Amino acid sequence: MVPRIPVVHCQHHAANNAVQGQRSSSNTSQTPPLHIRIPLIQASALVAESVTFPIDFVKTRMQVHSSGTAKFSGVLASTVRQHGVWEIYKGIQPAVIRHWVYTATRVVLYEDLRNALTKLHGDGTMDTSADTPLWIRMVAGFTAGGIGQLLASPADLVKVRLQTGSGQYKGFLDAIRSIHRSEGLAGFYRGWQPNVTRACLVNLGELATYDQAKRNVMLVTGLGDGVYTHTLSALCSGFFAALCSTPADVCKSRVMSGAYPTMLSCVVGTVKQEGVAALWKGFFPTWLRLGPWQFCFWLSYEHLRMQTTGSGF
Repeated sequence: MVPRIPVVHCQHHAANNAVQGQRSSSNTSQTPPLHIRIPLIQASALVAESVTFPIDFVKTRMQVHSSGTAKFSGVLASTVRQHGVWEIYKGIQPAVIRHWVYTATRVVLYEDLRNALTKLHGDGTMDTSADTPLWIRMVAGFTAGGIGQLLASPADLVKVRLQTGSGQYKGFLDAIRSIHRSEGLAGFYRGWQPNVTRACLVNLGELATYDQAKRNVMLVTGLGDGVYTHTLSALCSGFFAALCSTPADVCKSRVMSGAYPTMLSCVVGTVKQEGVAALWKGFFPTWLRLGPWQFCFWLSYEHLRMQTTGSGF
């Protein structure tokens, strides 16, 4: 019996080490430096934005025009028929530039805030994959999204103007020159309030939900940190992000296109003229875009990060 005791002990010790190793995979010590994370995020955002941009184009057109009869398929078909396929990619340049600033800022800030708040909330140990409360993820997502969008608002405004300008601008650079000439530097921040509000709500639903859903899916199903887990988490977070953000997204598009001067006037005017449901106009295109966007982004980012640094998000 004596020789069998250390064997059991060693097996138990090895199991504990395996669990600890798995639990520590998300520790702050495993967080890659900024000069590695930022290029990986920007490359992943480029892939996601290029794939899903036509959905965003149609969604913006539906939100800006007040006619409640416009359908996603009808707007897409009429745009392609009248202007050609490339019309639905109008505004892709500022959209990509926006995500290089916005997504890089929000994802980096979210991860760092999540880890820092977890450390303050806990006993000094850093096990974000298991110990981070949902409220910390929500606070981190809300804050990171707002800061990221505030920095990226000028590019977002140019994107919306190109998508809704009906030929007013010849291209990306012409839109920048025209806006600066007619409205000054302040014109690039027109509609920043609904812009930032939307980003806060999007990331409250997107980053926090993706992070939480990923851990729950792995815990409940036993799936690893792979494609199936990322897909389920992205679809879940896309739904909640769309549900939280669509009203602010409607107001953002209408204020930035010049239909209303402020977010408050947009809410009041839209509800008065079109009803409360109009605030969720474009919900399904928004969800249809956020789900695939997150799937493309997270699949790309997690794969690139794992291959580059050996650690996931």
